[in-house]
Amino acid sequence: MIRTGKQYIEGLRAPREVYVGGERVVDVTTYPAFHEPIQSYARLYDMKHDSQYQDILTYTEEPGGERYDISYLVPKSKEELKAKGRAYHTYARASYGCLGRGPEFMAALIAGMWESTDWFEQWGEGGAQKVADYVRYVRDNDLFLTHALGNPQSDRSKPSHQQANPYIHLRVKEETPEGLIIRGAKQLATAAPVTDEILVFPNGRQFGPGDDAYALCFAVPTTTPGVKIICREPLVPESRNVYDHPLSSRFEEMDALIVFDDVLVPWDRVFFYNSLTAANNMRFMTGVAAFSGHLSVHRATVRAALTVATAMKLCNSVKTDVFPNVGELLGRLAALYKAQEALLFRCEEEPRVSETGTYWVNGDALSASGLLFPDFYTTMLDVIKRTGAAGLMLTPTLGEFTGEVADLANTYFAGADDMPGVDRVQIAKLAWDLAGDSIGQRLSHYERFYIGEPMFVASFFARSADMGLGRELLENILAEGRALRDAALESRPGS
Repeated sequence: MIRTGKQYIEGLRAPREVYVGGERVVDVTTYPAFHEPIQSYARLYDMKHDSQYQDILTYTEEPGGERYDISYLVPKSKEELKAKGRAYHTYARASYGCLGRGPEFMAALIAGMWESTDWFEQWGEGGAQKVADYVRYVRDNDLFLTHALGNPQSDRSKPSHQQANPYIHLRVKEETPEGLIIRGAKQLATAAPVTDEILVFPNGRQFGPGDDAYALCFAVPTTTPGVKIICREPLVPESRNVYDHPLSSRFEEMDALIVFDDVLVPWDRVFFYNSLTAANNMRFMTGVAAFSGHLSVHRATVRAALTVATAMKLCNSVKTDVFPNVGELLGRLAALYKAQEALLFRCEEEPRVSETGTYWVNGDALSASGLLFPDFYTTMLDVIKRTGAAGLMLTPTLGEFTGEVADLANTYFAGADDMPGVDRVQIAKLAWDLAGDSIGQRLSHYERFYIGEPMFVASFFARSADMGLGRELLENILAEGRALRDAALESRPGS
């Protein structure tokens, strides 16, 4: 089925243990810091019922059958792969590319688990069926998931089993007939307090001998007894409006540490445990990264489009874009955006087809986007700061334009070509939300690390990228040199 926004919000009223600033949040639906993000997520659910979007965002397994979010679809043709891309692009546009962890993100990720059920079977009989049953359960109920992958940053020079507190990192405490009892913590669970389920799995190669008890993959409802969600400090005051803060007033995604205090995980929710090989290879050997990455490259492209257009509009509003040095900066931003578009295009136009007939996005283009976009985006924000200069720091609020000093504000904050101050300032406000405000800084930091530690991702890509053309050219030029060398050696006197 597909839920409505109202149904999603009603589901959040189930008791859960959420803390902000050390205090228990009794009802997340009424907590001020969560209100606008919840409304933003609810709008994504409602879009699936809107006739303008329903055929883009949902699919059926048979004509006239039950509708499901298309994020769960395992694409068996290039057309289905691109259809999923259109849905991701539509979702991203709805939040201007500022919601990195909407319901569709984890739907895409666990579709990657669904595609890879056979991989889970090797770590325990019935593993494939457990994963398939779980994905169907989430899909059929249109649930909102978060995930928690990383360990608390205690002593990063030591493996999990050598930490002073053996339960500071999440591990198995004991086995029972009902399931595993687990204790410890995982981070960084974005949107956790306003989700329905938590999926935990290891994020890459981080476990070694002695860490077996820490190597596990499972899922539990957010409302499970013993699950404690400890949120970071909210970045956005509740009083913000869409004129003064067009992005941060709606799209702050709360991040959280998840503490598992002797939590029972039923056996049908345990997808593997006690396996270092499974823990260290799940990200690379299943579809989780590729399927969720398909969505992420669309989100990055949408955000890049907005950011570059904002930089251009900001400069145009005061006519600095006529200066050649500024024009060059803006032209380079346009080139970065078009490079991001090109990576997205190749992701879908040159897919890989697996032996099972699944269409995967182009892995090289996807990895390149994940590694390059953070630098692209940093450059975009830097240009906004450099060209906006003091104009980003001195901006009145909507109150100035509707209050007693409205005439003064419109006069002295006016832009070029008789642009009223109220219009020029609105552009500067958006630019500041992107490049300077706390929400903008969080978004920038998120882009840098959401795919994992960049040095490990880049190192893996160096070993896996298709360098066939380059290697062929390299071998050709080396062979030419060897031929000359061998001829020279043979012609030496006495050879």
